[in-house]
Amino acid sequence: MQLKVHGTILSPWVRRLVLFIEEKELPYELETVVPLGEPDPDFLKISPLGKIPVLEFNGRFLPDSLAACTLIESEVSDPALFPEQGWDHAWMLWLCDYLATAFFSKVEAPLFIQKFVNPNFQNTEPDQAIIDAALAYMPQVFDYLESLLLSGQAFLLGDKVSLADLTAGSIFVNFYHAGEQVDAARWPNLSDYVTRLHARPSFQRVLERERKTVGALSPIFAGSPDPVG
Repeated sequence: MQLKVHGTILSPWVRRLVLFIEEKELPYELETVVPLGEPDPDFLKISPLGKIPVLEFNGRFLPDSLAACTLIESEVSDPALFPEQGWDHAWMLWLCDYLATAFFSKVEAPLFIQKFVNPNFQNTEPDQAIIDAALAYMPQVFDYLESLLLSGQAFLLGDKVSLADLTAGSIFVNFYHAGEQVDAARWPNLSDYVTRLHARPSFQRVLERERKTVGALSPIFAGSPDPVG
């Protein structure tokens, strides 16, 4: 099985797919694609929406992170990162959608763009109104995630890591790149959960790749308190 991921590791969705492959301990290549500006016509041939990641699987192209993870799970079921069909499987899909809609779109992406991408790569000043709106929405997301972890379970679906956890952990990496942290006094279970996720070998390998990409531009690697352990 030949796997190549097209995209940039700084994308939460590219990172999620890479983490999924890392958890499976499968060999893969990462072909850097940064979809800024006008889409490359050649890239549109493999990703009609111009989005990343694209998984190249034995010479065929699948331009969606969830679809790519689903394919890999069907090909390599051990270790299982999807629950068996039924409630847990459906709940995992709901959690992935919630994280994409509430956490990524309304909190992480605005903060990451305004506080990390714009000053470091676009030479533009952050828009404080956008930052304030994201931070105002953030507590309801963290309150919900904290509520899911109150029982003391290690991961969102219990004692085994799943795609939902890789989704959450990947989005939190960008949240930390933006200089934000989880208030451990207010959300202790969530804070412990993210630390536990980021300590996994898969995350550590991916974060080392990111260190080589962004270096001291990110607070994670700049000598400030390291939220990823």
